[in-house]
Amino acid sequence: MKTVTLSNRFYYRELDEQDAQAIKNDILLYNQMLHKAYKYLTLKFQGIPWNFESLQKEIKGQYHTNDYFPLSAIWKAKHMLKCRYEQYQKAIQQKQNQLKRINAKISEKQKEIDKIDIKLKKLIEKTKQGKQTEKDYLKEVQELRPKRKVLKNQISQLIFKKNRTLQIMDRPMSFQCFGGKKAACSRAKAEISHEEFHHKRNHLISVCGRRQGKYSNHLFKLHVDEGFLIYRCSSENREIKLDIKFHHDAEHLIKAVKMKHNTPGKAVQYDLIDHGDYFIIRAVVEKEDEEIEFDRSTGAVEIDINADHIALCETDRHGNCVKLKTIKMPVKGKTSNQRKHIIRNVAKEAVLESVRSNKPFVIEKLDFNKKKSMMRYESKRRNQTLSEFAYTQITEALKSRCRKERIAIKEIDPAYTSRIARDKYMKPMGCSVHMAASYVITRRGCGYVDEI
Repeated sequence: MKTVTLSNRFYYRELDEQDAQAIKNDILLYNQMLHKAYKYLTLKFQGIPWNFESLQKEIKGQYHTNDYFPLSAIWKAKHMLKCRYEQYQKAIQQKQNQLKRINAKISEKQKEIDKIDIKLKKLIEKTKQGKQTEKDYLKEVQELRPKRKVLKNQISQLIFKKNRTLQIMDRPMSFQCFGGKKAACSRAKAEISHEEFHHKRNHLISVCGRRQGKYSNHLFKLHVDEGFLIYRCSSENREIKLDIKFHHDAEHLIKAVKMKHNTPGKAVQYDLIDHGDYFIIRAVVEKEDEEIEFDRSTGAVEIDINADHIALCETDRHGNCVKLKTIKMPVKGKTSNQRKHIIRNVAKEAVLESVRSNKPFVIEKLDFNKKKSMMRYESKRRNQTLSEFAYTQITEALKSRCRKERIAIKEIDPAYTSRIARDKYMKPMGCSVHMAASYVITRRGCGYVDEI
């Protein structure tokens, strides 16, 4: 497992002018290498061969720098391409599952039409023999034929969905747009300046770590005891001394740097992130996964995640409810950054209930891939609600907070929990169905079984 720790801000105006310019030159140089490496890797991915042997030597020869920038740029480009390919494969798999469901529906509708055709054939034979009654006639014109027409229209719609899905599956994989597609479109419409778009494309240096060596990284040398970091520039022969202080999880960084040479987990990745007037340094460190035993002897705390709030329930060791609480989560109409901030605060408040009671945490394990694959054919309002329901972000925030507070967390299957809550617990407890559902999930997490 990896953890991230951030440094204090370094304002360019407070640095030496030559040092500030050297850092800006390095940011530009690294991103030029990154874009070039990604371009070459995409060509190779498409089956177009290179006219050189080594990508590292090619980029190093073009930009006349040391080995560390080309290696880090190539590593970053490979990672980006791999993530893009995995997303593409996941999307294809979703479309294949969607295609199976559509074919199954078409087959089902066709079977119904075949049954209706058999009934119509019998009625037609009766008509030819002069045995048709008024009841038979009404059944044919008011029931069978209208139903057959509806089924045929439904099949036509399903065939359209099928063809549309096949068209999407035939599309080639899209590659990375540095700076983001939104910014690129804004630049094309002259909504943002060239300088703003250039900054979005070139604002990050990411240097992978090395476990060989004293400082866990060849370009970022952290002197733990002295409290400063020396950055080795690649665009020019210069070392920049920065008085640095890392904040959250800094102890893991210090531990990694102080490890012996060539020890697993010693490598530290450093990211230099430019924010215009200042920059910060981010350290990414590997730390050991700590397994915390799920002890249900004292009870548990569980949440039921909804679109605009979280229903929380605390139980004792016998599975009896001792506390019900609703935590509002007003994410509708908010920007992505605002939603992240709200979700983090909600996760913090929910986990603190578990910390206060010293009880493990239980969450439901949901999968929205199937629902999101059908968004194209749902109403605008429902799609907006589903899009803003950032379940993955919520669960990740909860897990991260539990790890930080050293609270055991368990995921359980939420099947039929709402139904059980509505039929069995909602009225006796005098609460909403969501609170009752959280109670059912808590009991299930503690090993209790509620029959449907």
